[in-house]
Amino acid sequence: MATKDALPAEVAKAFAAMPDGIADILRKARLDILRIASTAEGIGPLTETLKRGEPAYLTNAPKTGTTLRLGLIGGRAAVMVPCSTTILEDARAVFGELPEFSGKRGVILGGEQQVFDYIVNAALSYHMRKRR
Repeated sequence: MATKDALPAEVAKAFAAMPDGIADILRKARLDILRIASTAEGIGPLTETLKRGEPAYLTNAPKTGTTLRLGLIGGRAAVMVPCSTTILEDARAVFGELPEFSGKRGVILGGEQQVFDYIVNAALSYHMRKRR
């Protein structure tokens, strides 16, 4: 289970290998993901691991959410979701086309917090929402 204090060693190494400015942005995003997971109804604890060498966050409860990854898109800090989901398409329907959206996969960090929070909530509850 991921908590603010318990950063898995392999994830800590991934953050340490990133440029300082990028790592700082992604560490803040990590804390935001953990905060949202701990306060959103039905999400529960997360597993924090690496996917494709990048920090990744998965819901522990089955059929709850989909994976979030933190990494780089075009050299900029980003949060990424599986491109097979409709998360970014749904976000575009809510927020319109924003410059921080990157295709079907990610959102460049540094834009509006509301967009980031929406993406994280949508990812962590993706399968629950599809069942409704």
